[in-house]
Amino acid sequence: MSLPEIVARIQERKRDLDISVSDLARRSGVSQATVIRILGGEDHEFSFAKLQAILLALGLSLDLTEIPAEQFRDQIATAKAKRLIALTQGNVALESQAVSQASAQSHLEEAKARIVSSSRKLWAS
Repeated sequence: MSLPEIVARIQERKRDLDISVSDLARRSGVSQATVIRILGGEDHEFSFAKLQAILLALGLSLDLTEIPAEQFRDQIATAKAKRLIALTQGNVALESQAVSQASAQSHLEEAKARIVSSSRKLWAS
């Protein structure tokens, strides 16, 4: 869930509960000015503790769902392999040459395997 989605959900819950900003600030222990900035989408530098306090005051929780580690590593490796192949194609001017779908998939899988085999390669920018 993105920050704007979280803010929208907080605003919706605030409306559903018909709670004022001042009551939300008092219940959460977060200053009224900060609550107003967060709800307005103006404050992107607030602490997790302040967000959590506001969520708890509204009866909301921030669930962290986990992608299985192997699936996540595969997603990262796939994205990196696609970038690598795109860079290679651009540098070698392969865009003008026809490359079969099977060949492109083979190159993608080979690049992915090399990336995922090394933590350094997988997590480096």
